[in-house]
Formats: sequence, C-alpha cells, structure tokens
Amino acid sequence: MFHVTVRGGELSQEEIDAYIFYTKKKYGTILPEELEMILEVDGDYVNILYDPPFRYQVFRGTDYLVNDAEKLNDSKLAELHDKVPNSVE
Repeated sequence: MFHVTVRGGELSQEEIDAYIFYTKKKYGTILPEELEMILEVDGDYVNILYDPPFRYQVFRGTDYLVNDAEKLNDSKLAELHDKVPNSVE
C-alpha cells in the first residue's frame, strides 16, 4: 500500500479511505508501492497531490484502450513505438 500524508488540517480515516478509493477508481487498482498521496486540506476543499507525480496515459490499440503499455502485445507495442505524435500548434 502507498503512503498517505495529510497537510493543513485533519481528515477522518473514512475521508482518507474515500480519497484512496477515488484514486484507485481514476487511475486503476494497481498503484506503485513508492507512491505517496498528499492530501492538502484547504478549507472545504482537499487538493490531492502525488509524489512522484502520477502519470496516466491511455494507449489506443486497434479496437481497445489500455492504461499501461505493458498490457499491449508485441505487435501493438511495436506499432506504438513507430507512431509519430501530432504536433500541437
């Protein structure tokens, strides 16, 4: 399990568990062990930060989306590496 730090106030264990559930729902249930979740209490709001910053990418195969390139088979992985990204202007 990753480490959770609360800054700027106090949160109940139920609230902390809700933020952990939110993170797992948003980014997937398998999260890096070295991930630290920082919950910054700002009045009625809570900012969620991750250390190291959490990168979330979606890789598109022919007919499906995956959130981790390791889930792609060899041919789709080669296709991913051969792609040329579009320029943003």
